[in-house]
Amino acid sequence: MGRGFTADGAIIAEPTGADRPLTVMPATPGVLVMRIAVTGRSAHASMRSRMRAQAGVDEYAADPVAASAIDAAVLIHDGLRRLEAEWVESRTDPLFEKGQFTIGLNVVDGAAHGSRNVAFIPDSTTLEYAIFYPPATDVYEIRSEIARTVLDIVRQDPWLRVNPPRIDWPMHYPGGRTDRDHPLCRTVRAAREQAALGTPYAGPGDVLPFPSATDLTWFTAVGIPAVGLGPGAQVMAHAVDERCAIDEMVDAAKAYAVAAIEWCGAA
Repeated sequence: MGRGFTADGAIIAEPTGADRPLTVMPATPGVLVMRIAVTGRSAHASMRSRMRAQAGVDEYAADPVAASAIDAAVLIHDGLRRLEAEWVESRTDPLFEKGQFTIGLNVVDGAAHGSRNVAFIPDSTTLEYAIFYPPATDVYEIRSEIARTVLDIVRQDPWLRVNPPRIDWPMHYPGGRTDRDHPLCRTVRAAREQAALGTPYAGPGDVLPFPSATDLTWFTAVGIPAVGLGPGAQVMAHAVDERCAIDEMVDAAKAYAVAAIEWCGAA
């Protein structure tokens, strides 16, 4: 973990920085967790051929021999992948790299109820997504676009039309932003440069958005400018053997001290 600063002088915990160490981070995306629960109808695995034969018949939705919840979930996920591809052009922000905003399926759980065995056609599947969206975009706009995408898929599938999936939103971090030319951002950047003099990290620090959720969000939401700054590379976050160089931690600690003195004044 690194740390950041708010304009009222508080030091706040922040996740480790971007790929280059000691990056000044004035913005974060909105982060939304979505869970989609899909229901099917279980039967012996040998019934799949009959299930497929019924799939194009109207009566399929009313009383099929079976309906694979995993097959239905894959249909939904394919639609969301197409939407994610559209976001490369439709969901952008001048501070973020193109393609930063994504709809990532990171957890899949599906099987026949009470029996996780390939001998049964699955009757339940849950998909869990981490969604990153531009900080200036209203979360309800994002949720509505995703829900419309799922609904379009549901309308095209006989089983899903009668047994629509349930969508839940168990977690949300709004996006946050401080202008890169704000005096606080300039102060922290200058402190980072001063702290790194004579080290491998010497030179002007990058000013880049952090690509995930941080506590910066909650300060900017109430009008307190905040920026993130910390040691470590983003590629190591949550990785096996997560670590960062001791020199980075030392330089970061120096930068916190210099920034606090410059912004708040020496006692």
